[in-house]
Amino acid sequence: MNKSMKITVAALSGVLMLGAMNAAAEAAPGKPASTAAAVSKVAQLEKEEIARISKLLKENPDDSYMVYVSNELTNRKGLETFAMGNIHPEYTTYDDYWKKASTLKEAVLKEPNKLPENYRFVSGEILGPYSTEYHNELKAEAKKLKKQVHSKKVNWTKSSMISLQYKNGTDYVKFQSTRLDPKDKKQKGYTYITAEEVKKKHPKLGKEFIINTLSWNENGKSFSISTNPGNPLTEEDLIKMAKTAVKK
Repeated sequence: MNKSMKITVAALSGVLMLGAMNAAAEAAPGKPASTAAAVSKVAQLEKEEIARISKLLKENPDDSYMVYVSNELTNRKGLETFAMGNIHPEYTTYDDYWKKASTLKEAVLKEPNKLPENYRFVSGEILGPYSTEYHNELKAEAKKLKKQVHSKKVNWTKSSMISLQYKNGTDYVKFQSTRLDPKDKKQKGYTYITAEEVKKKHPKLGKEFIINTLSWNENGKSFSISTNPGNPLTEEDLIKMAKTAVKK
């Protein structure tokens, strides 16, 4: 079982447990019998839908689904929509990463032309859309169909985050992209901050955050290239990579 599937299973276990806890609360003395029956029915429908999609994912593990479970009858609080399947794929080869990345309809990270010598690809990941982005759509469909539990297969073409990491011995170079919040102040050009500057400005910051980082905005997304403290790559080296690290 890969990491993405483990995360999915863990999340679903939490969903089912929450459903069971709420069902028990609704069925407690003093609650109308019809409400307890309704809660039980929704919980059963949710369980059956999860089982159905899980079976489909065994046959096609690269597929992704969004599931909507109404809170109307269960009185549950929180999100009504969650994802199943390959919504957060991880890769150990660049070719596998690029097969998915090349299908996205947005500016995406790619291996730069100026990648330093002896650096090799070690990992990549793409975080797809958040389930909340499908909530209104699924809720409207469920209401139209008069269903408390509704799901659909999704072919997502936009990412929430992309990360690529290359290593040369103990030195690493990490490329990352995230969605750019429209409210964020528009950054012009490249901004570079060293690990020493970060440590001086934030002395209590965790060691994993003390890094050298070049950041910039492009095509409505925020991009960055980071390296470990002591890495011999300079700001100029990172800028050279940045110029060819994005496929528009």
